Amino acid sequence: MTTPVASRPNPNALLAALLVSVGSYTLMQTMVVPALPVLTEKLETDTGTAAWLITAFLLGSAVLTPVLSALGDRFGHRRMLLVALGAFLASTLGAAAAPDVGTLIAMRALEGVSMAMLPLALAIIRESMPPERIAASFGVTAAMLGGGAGLGLLVGGLIIEDHSWRWMFGFEAVLIVVAAGLVLRFVPETTRRPGAADRRVDVVGAVVLAGALSLLLLGITQGDAWGWTSPGLLGLFAGSVALFAVLVVVENRQKDPLVDLRLFAHPPMLVTNLAALLLGVVPFFFYVLLPLLLQMPGEVAEYGQGHSVVESGLLLLPASICTMAAGGATAPLAARFGPRAPLFVAMILMTLGAVTTAVWHGGTFELAALFCLVGAGSGFGFAALADLVASIVPRHELAAGNGLNTVVRTVGSAIGSQAAAALLEARTVAGSGVPAESAFTTGFWLAAALGVVGIVLVAVLRPRPYRSGPAPAAGASAPQGAATR
Repeated sequence: MTTPVASRPNPNALLAALLVSVGSYTLMQTMVVPALPVLTEKLETDTGTAAWLITAFLLGSAVLTPVLSALGDRFGHRRMLLVALGAFLASTLGAAAAPDVGTLIAMRALEGVSMAMLPLALAIIRESMPPERIAASFGVTAAMLGGGAGLGLLVGGLIIEDHSWRWMFGFEAVLIVVAAGLVLRFVPETTRRPGAADRRVDVVGAVVLAGALSLLLLGITQGDAWGWTSPGLLGLFAGSVALFAVLVVVENRQKDPLVDLRLFAHPPMLVTNLAALLLGVVPFFFYVLLPLLLQMPGEVAEYGQGHSVVESGLLLLPASICTMAAGGATAPLAARFGPRAPLFVAMILMTLGAVTTAVWHGGTFELAALFCLVGAGSGFGFAALADLVASIVPRHELAAGNGLNTVVRTVGSAIGSQAAAALLEARTVAGSGVPAESAFTTGFWLAAALGVVGIVLVAVLRPRPYRSGPAPAAGASAPQGAATR
């Protein structure tokens, strides 16, 4: 059921509160990346251990997001959004005060709870925004994923250049407090389904899903360090497959399952999730390769641009602006040409950006301009996914649907970053550890090939709502995406 019109909040204030909340997550996702060399030195650790500051965040996100999203559908999206912000604030303050790298890694894992803010925010928009504002709000909020991530790289570089690494977490803590205040003031609680609070929490399903995702992501992120054919890594993947099989059995026996497996086997939802996987993989080739390409000194490698961390962050910032702009342009495109159109444009732009970068990556400003194509593609793609999930998933499971779609994209991000890192490790200049230019070229061509796969996926996608269980309560309309169509 929707919030009565008379009680709707100010839509601009509501959107601002949700954007700040989601933005606080996306900033923290990438802010640590430029600080890794400094953290390695200050915490007296090695590069492999420091890399866990990224891995732990991904693991925490994958484990906690589907659980909080499903709980939001049952007990209130605003309530769970505040829970996520509170846990995010506590872990961020813990990270700022961390005495050693082990504590910092643990706090980073807990910070992963922040990813749940995106699916919760999308569910709030669907319930609380005026119908004519839903589509555009979906687009801008989802596009914050790419826009905030690019800004996080720049902010992290600026802070670490002149201040202690602890100030990164201090800055983030202030932003989280602001977000929580805005949510308390401007975000209403969404109306729950009758009897939702009486549904049992699927603890067993949550534990099994968390274990399966943890083993999968751990295997992906440790592939280079352990060796892709090592017994330990194969054991992780085998364990993940086994737990996913157990999840199928467990969820099919649950009266109130955490994951409606029939929904995620529904062909339109399956294709949408595969598209989300690619929207995670392709941009992360660029997130890993472009900063190194821009920062590599020319005297070390001929292809290097020799820019500082801050300079490279500034050069990549226009792509974040393109991401946000594309997210805002998704609604009219979908209204004119249908819900698949923005996702089709997304895959075309990312493919074009990858192809042109593979062929032509010798100039600083050319790289920045070409990355804008990828950024715009990401913006269209993120917004299109939010709209497609809303058009397929029953509205009382919207946060859960977006939560798992977000987790799938996170797995794709891990795959993309590890594939790019593997190329840099495998292709080096003879007699040195410096990556060869062919590592970058191959990475961009691989991203282009995956973009073509995405184009094919969109071509076969036929969005249609998933129908299961009892009819929705009176007054609850069938989901129609981000806007009526």
